[in-house]
Amino acid sequence: MNRFKHIWKEESATLKKADYIILGIIILLYSILSFYNLGSNINPQTYVHLDTDDAVVIELTGDATDVTKVRAFAGPELGTYRLYGSQDGITYQYIKDMELTSVFSWFDTELDANLKYLKAVATSDDVYLGEIQLYDRYGYKLEEQAGDDFSLRSADELDTVPSQISYMNSTYFDEIYFARTAYEYAHGMTAYEWVHPPLGKVIQMIPILFMGMTPFAYRLMGNIAGIAMIAVLYVFAKNMFKKRKYAIMAALLMAFDTFHFAQSRMGTVDTFLVLFILLAYLFMYKYISKPKEEKLSKRLGLLALSGLFMGMSIATKWTGCFAALGLAILFFYHLIKNNFGKGKKWTKDTTIIVLSCVGFFVIVPLVIYIGIYFLFPNLVPYPIHNLSDLWKQTQAVYEYHSTLNATHPFTSPWYSWPIMWKPVWYYVAYFAGNMKQTIAGIGNPAIWWAGAVALFYILYRAIFKKDGNSAFLLVAFLTGFLPYLFIGRIMFLYHYFPVLPFVMLALVAMFKGITERTKSDKFMIAFLIVVAILFAIFLPIASGRMMPEEYINAMRWLPEWFF
Repeated sequence: MNRFKHIWKEESATLKKADYIILGIIILLYSILSFYNLGSNINPQTYVHLDTDDAVVIELTGDATDVTKVRAFAGPELGTYRLYGSQDGITYQYIKDMELTSVFSWFDTELDANLKYLKAVATSDDVYLGEIQLYDRYGYKLEEQAGDDFSLRSADELDTVPSQISYMNSTYFDEIYFARTAYEYAHGMTAYEWVHPPLGKVIQMIPILFMGMTPFAYRLMGNIAGIAMIAVLYVFAKNMFKKRKYAIMAALLMAFDTFHFAQSRMGTVDTFLVLFILLAYLFMYKYISKPKEEKLSKRLGLLALSGLFMGMSIATKWTGCFAALGLAILFFYHLIKNNFGKGKKWTKDTTIIVLSCVGFFVIVPLVIYIGIYFLFPNLVPYPIHNLSDLWKQTQAVYEYHSTLNATHPFTSPWYSWPIMWKPVWYYVAYFAGNMKQTIAGIGNPAIWWAGAVALFYILYRAIFKKDGNSAFLLVAFLTGFLPYLFIGRIMFLYHYFPVLPFVMLALVAMFKGITERTKSDKFMIAFLIVVAILFAIFLPIASGRMMPEEYINAMRWLPEWFF
């Protein structure tokens, strides 16, 4: 018991053997959960490329029979197909249209036809069709083959046809943009999603190059980034609060947050953005915490890493610019505080630091941003051939975001995000027996609601107690949150994701204050137990586990909680 207490209460900003073991256990357990049913690693990899009136023909290997369903896989370009049936392969009769509305997804089209041949005729140019599977009246797959050489790629991977369509084998929510574009980058095609910089999609592309275009592959890097965020937050808290127990709490908050869990497992780029922002702030915090007498090369190295990750965040999403503002405020405040005033003077080292930061926080981010565009220049509306094209592309991105006038049932105003008033409903599927799969971007209520209180705590500490940690967290939070006051386009709860780690650190700071005042860890431990219980309760809703519909409906605690 004494050994456990020593490990739990150890005081140090540096990581020791026990830290690596504890963090390793947390990450291992979280990874088991996050990789479980992340997505199938089996999906069609070949497609028939069709233009208007091109046709794919599927031939049943036996006699003509009643066909009640067609299951088809959509490739990287969508289309509607006219379906025709034939007994002899010569005379065809129109049956109905088959519409595929989501890229890299399976779709069922109900039929009522007796046939030996099925012809799918494209109604538009430049569409891609994967496997086509026919089913008999009992719901069993029919033996089939391609009816001609042109159609081979729609019947060469029939073993990939799933027994059930779900998020496990099909794209959902914004994967239709980001995962699709990662595939297009991997194959040198014109990129569909152009309203965000390329870096996140390039990272997402890496497993696709080696594993093919499967849900597991295009969700893999985001899930790894989500796991890495747990480790970074542990290190951040260890540096900030100087005690292992607070680092453990911070890591557990991240691991037990269902919003982080759902968002990281989806094939989008937000997890990369948040990881890079968190790393940029971590290295800035480490720099600020170093005494002026610390070796210059070490301080410069920390600033270089902060600038590097800041640049990577901006090259993923422009939201990284909000972090750049926060980092600038922190850097210049520290610069002024340490170099101006009674008994302080500007040194040669300070000059070197300031000049170096031009490179770290201006030149390096620009090189990353411009370089990633020139490495992957195939974009709409402006393919990148020179800086003029990049400027036009940048203007087009700005115009898109500043004038977007779309609507969406799960949009929510910025001021409602801290209390999680309206989650984002990413996916739903209904099954027999009143069973349901759902994936919602909903956080752990204990973390989010207590976190909203913790924000007022750090505000109080920063203003009235002049607490440096609280001020740091407040700057990181406000510069990532308040800019949304001035954004008129529709917004979603996931726009709160970049500041969520700082809310968690604020929560740790609040419980640190409670612990020091009461001289007991019992409130912190009790809170973590509640967090773990709520994580288990809400995990099915964040992970797509098949559950009775009554259970899912019972979790709708607020009027705007739809999932």
